[in-house]
Amino acid sequence: MTTHLYCVMPQARRAAIPPGLSGLAGARVRALPVHGLVAWVSDVERNVPSSIVEGVRAHDAVVEAALETGSTPVPARFGQRFQDDAACRAALANRAGPVESLLADMQGLVEMTLIIAPSTRRMVRELEPVLPDMVDPGSEGVGRRYLETLRRREATTAAIKRAMDELAEALGDAVADLARRSSVHDTITPLPLRTISHLISRDDVANYESAVETVRTGGEFRFLVVGPRAPYSFSALSDSGGRHGMNLAD
Repeated sequence: MTTHLYCVMPQARRAAIPPGLSGLAGARVRALPVHGLVAWVSDVERNVPSSIVEGVRAHDAVVEAALETGSTPVPARFGQRFQDDAACRAALANRAGPVESLLADMQGLVEMTLIIAPSTRRMVRELEPVLPDMVDPGSEGVGRRYLETLRRREATTAAIKRAMDELAEALGDAVADLARRSSVHDTITPLPLRTISHLISRDDVANYESAVETVRTGGEFRFLVVGPRAPYSFSALSDSGGRHGMNLAD
């Protein structure tokens, strides 16, 4: 058996685990006290047969159950398993100061995320001119037309990015008085996407949702509001720690 780490909570929430809560492979979630905090963990077989997607969903479900207790957990990055409880305790104790400080800073806060993408109408309009011609590869000028297609495609991607920049700025302005911190991530392929995460007070969730609803996209883009969630994007222990939860190896 190994010890899988889901998140850490304030010591006062040691008894807050919902009865019957299970995590990876249906394993019971239990509390593991470590100094001034408590880790939510479960015992998992070393070679448990599970897909990454199923594992991430099970991990996140436990973290969200922690958030529903009323305290804000510091979520662990998925995949951190330890040889046993002692090894997990040692890893947390080794970073006790930063972990306790981060946990204290996150109390009363949650993460809200905006996912921005071009509308189907915009994608069709922008990409139609750069679809490759159905021509005979041996015909004259095909190489030149192919290079021109690539240049037009790059220009189209840049145009979409500029328009997404404008929408992202408008959304940022709308929630500026509510957001404590923000984190931005772009995905260019296969579809241009941008995710913007904001760290806000639990008490401001309704105000946040109302604020972003005032931003008009004009049918060119659409955005999805996700949250409130545990603060995955703001739980790094170092500047190079990424945005997917606390990594004790950072």
